[in-house]
This record gives sequence, structure tokens and C-alpha cells, in this order.
Amino acid sequence: MSNKDHYRPSLVAVEAAAEVLDAEGRLHGWWQDHIPKYVDLDQIGKEEFDGIVERTLIAAHRAEK
Repeated sequence: MSNKDHYRPSLVAVEAAAEVLDAEGRLHGWWQDHIPKYVDLDQIGKEEFDGIVERTLIAAHRAEK
């Protein structure tokens, strides 16, 4: 893979998408009520959630090629 093929979303993009995913998950009942909101996650929880979102954004980017 060349450098031009290497896409990584910005932290701002990851956090924005994570907030949308969290809000939609709550709206549709995907998470149990005791699960903290994205903005309230501890450092490890946020890094894990961000990692999932980042990989999702990368997969979406690759799918458009």
C-alpha cells in the first residue's frame, strides 16, 4: 500500500462520528442504560470506542475506492 492509499481519519472526525454512533445507539436501545455516554467514558473506554469508530471510517473510505 502506498502512502497515498493510507487513509487515517482525524481525531476530530473520529470523535464526531463516535458521538453520532453513541447517540444513535442510545436512541435505538443498542446500549443498556448503565453504559456511560461517550463523553463520560474513562480514558480506556474512549480509546477503545474511538478505535472501533476509526476502523469503521477507514473501512468506509476503502469501500469508496
